[in-house]
Amino acid sequence: MTDSGDISETATVDTKKQVKEVLVIQDEGFFVHDTGDTYNGSFEVKKKDRSIKMQGPGIYTTAEGDAYAGYWDNDKIGVNDEVMISYQDGSRYQGLLKDWCYTGRGRYYYPDGTVLQCEFVDNCPVGNLTLIDPNGHTWLGKAEHGYCWFQPVNHLYVMLEARKRRYETMKVLT
Repeated sequence: MTDSGDISETATVDTKKQVKEVLVIQDEGFFVHDTGDTYNGSFEVKKKDRSIKMQGPGIYTTAEGDAYAGYWDNDKIGVNDEVMISYQDGSRYQGLLKDWCYTGRGRYYYPDGTVLQCEFVDNCPVGNLTLIDPNGHTWLGKAEHGYCWFQPVNHLYVMLEARKRRYETMKVLT
């Protein structure tokens, strides 16, 4: 009893708050989008907001036939890893992407078998370039301000040097 005559009960109330875990499921699978695009690879599902994100290694293929292969992080490809993009016309790119642009050291393969090796900035070749044509000939070049210049390696000189070394080796052996 209190001085005023009221009966006061002291009750202890259990005030433990339940901590809800965000349930995340990681798995692999094959998905087909309404547009005809497909994804085959790892994904992550957050059950609370019912979101599905491409997460981990996988290949995203557009309905037109372009394929983006690499490591996905929250629906973005190639954040810090090399990717391989294969286009339906037979060309492909192998290297790094930043904001969906070729960036850093990479290789672009043309449908005819030509290979361009260089640094890329915002999809543009920059600096020193090496181009290997379908015949296997190497062309060295330089790119500046969206333009590039190539000069062939002197294949006659390379062939003569190889024959000279072979002749000198044979001369020593005899």
